[in-house]
Amino acid sequence: MSQYRLIIKPLSPFQTPLHSDTIFGHICWALRYLKGEDELLKFLRAFTDDYSPIILSDGFPKNYLPMPILRPLSIDEEDKLQRQYRTQLEFAREMKMLKKVSYIHVSAIEMLKDELSYYNLYLNHLLGKILLENPKISKTDEVWHNAINRLTDRVIEGRLFAKQDAFYEDGAELNVYIEDAYFERKILCEIFDFISRSGYGADKSVGRGAFEYDLQDGWDFPEAENPNAFMTLSHYHPKKDDFKDGYYDMITKFGKIGGHWASGIDGGPYKMPLLMFKPGSIFFPGTHKPFYGGLIPNVHKQQGVVHYGIALPLKVRVV
Repeated sequence: MSQYRLIIKPLSPFQTPLHSDTIFGHICWALRYLKGEDELLKFLRAFTDDYSPIILSDGFPKNYLPMPILRPLSIDEEDKLQRQYRTQLEFAREMKMLKKVSYIHVSAIEMLKDELSYYNLYLNHLLGKILLENPKISKTDEVWHNAINRLTDRVIEGRLFAKQDAFYEDGAELNVYIEDAYFERKILCEIFDFISRSGYGADKSVGRGAFEYDLQDGWDFPEAENPNAFMTLSHYHPKKDDFKDGYYDMITKFGKIGGHWASGIDGGPYKMPLLMFKPGSIFFPGTHKPFYGGLIPNVHKQQGVVHYGIALPLKVRVV
């Protein structure tokens, strides 16, 4: 199985985050328009319970991974950490800041991959051995739009609505990690050429989601020598018996069908709501596997529509 690092360099604001399931949807529509519907159906039929022809992560800032979701601090651990501060108020402020951190540098995972816990993360941060803070590569802002009367195609006077856009700094890079056993590298580049030209996510027709990309061979994540858990790097919908227990955060996904189906398909453009685990969620599996989850069927009235729920796992040892 080939490993690729997809480096995305935004050229415009993004309205839709780089989530693994959304990236997969764009890959499918690109394959449909470039190679035809038969090739798309052949690709989707390649997925089985034990085999995934392509495994995708979310998009993360360069050299960062999602902040792990771990066992809460015990009272004894909180007391030990608090002794590093002069006052309880200083400690409370620091803990409030640390709980807002969404990403962790790869070097911190390398240091603590065999003894991962909030206590070890926070203690090493307080001692200056690692730095826990969000990379400053973008800011989110509201962009106001005029409401349009769809019957007359005219602006509705006095009717405005706001959308959240992510504005990236010059030179910002986002990395998507890919394991691929299906496409030739040339075909994968054709797919991402198509996506980069047509745009990514919502409002791509008016310039959102424009990017340049580079597809690099290989990536090497730090993994525990004797793992007892995995951290998902993707938005993940589990199969039965994927894991025994875990620490996690969830999101309700309201998926939307893309391509030419988005404007006129029996059942409307929206898929049924799905609960998915967020990247950074930690799970304790019975056995370690190259991926977890699968394609989720029966998410729309239209037969054959699926949703991508596969996790790219990072092996860790949680204490």
